[in-house]
Amino acid sequence: MSSSLRNRLAAVVIATAAGVLGCTPASEPGASSEPAKPHRVLDTTAQPEDTVRVRGDHTQRLLAFLRTRYGDKAVLDAPWKDAWEDTEVEALRPVTRSVCARDTVTADGHEQTLLAVCQTLDDAATVEPGRVDLYVLRVGTDDGEANRGGMFAPLPAKKDPLLVLAQRLQGPYGRHGAPGTVQIAQLGPQRHAFQITHEEHRRGHRRVWRSYIAEHNHRLRDVARYRDHLDNLALHRCDGHPADCGEGVFSIDFSTTVGDSNAVDGYWPLTVRASGHDCTGPATAFYHLIFDARQRAYPVPDDLQRDGCADS
Repeated sequence: MSSSLRNRLAAVVIATAAGVLGCTPASEPGASSEPAKPHRVLDTTAQPEDTVRVRGDHTQRLLAFLRTRYGDKAVLDAPWKDAWEDTEVEALRPVTRSVCARDTVTADGHEQTLLAVCQTLDDAATVEPGRVDLYVLRVGTDDGEANRGGMFAPLPAKKDPLLVLAQRLQGPYGRHGAPGTVQIAQLGPQRHAFQITHEEHRRGHRRVWRSYIAEHNHRLRDVARYRDHLDNLALHRCDGHPADCGEGVFSIDFSTTVGDSNAVDGYWPLTVRASGHDCTGPATAFYHLIFDARQRAYPVPDDLQRDGCADS
């Protein structure tokens, strides 16, 4: 064999080996000797599915659903300890999970269960949020299977599958690894939403947010998000009334009342009352939020948010 042929064969072997091992020659554009930094991932132990094939009575189905998603430690009425893989530090970190809100409601003639699972990072840094998984579930025949004459069509109600109509996983809320509080709120005759209240601290400013998340066309959407409280007392080391603490100190609360008439696209109007002392002085104001069907949300006026105070 000639030396030139041997050289060509050697080159082919080297190139093939590099391809098999996934190597990138350093001379290629964009090549780097440093591996890409992995993203932090909070593991919920299960991939999302449109339908969870669990049966039994209502409680049995919910418990089976939880254990399908979160493992055998999951329970309905108490927190459970778990672990999640923090790929940034290549370690398992402790997490406490719990069902933090659930309610059975009627929407569009169907009985639904709104279910929230809160996840608190037990060793979190101050700036780390907690996480919330939100689900809208319905017990009933799988329409697709029924239309095709599938196995679920002839079964009685107790044996129908649990359908996941909508879900939102890993929503980041709160601080110190805790996601705040979750409630089920009624925003219309047949409109129900997850109400999440959580706070954040920045440069001596304390902000408390109120978020309403509702199911629309099998998707969970933010239908409103605005402030529930705002102050800068810590910045000025003030623990009294803002008016007694000098210039530039403010503390203002926002309370919400849900209407019971004049619904737009099924959503009642919201009335938000601001009271306290903002960065311009004593403040009392009312804001009427009307649902906008085109935006699929309640438009929130800028002056309700007091962004000028929050940025001061």
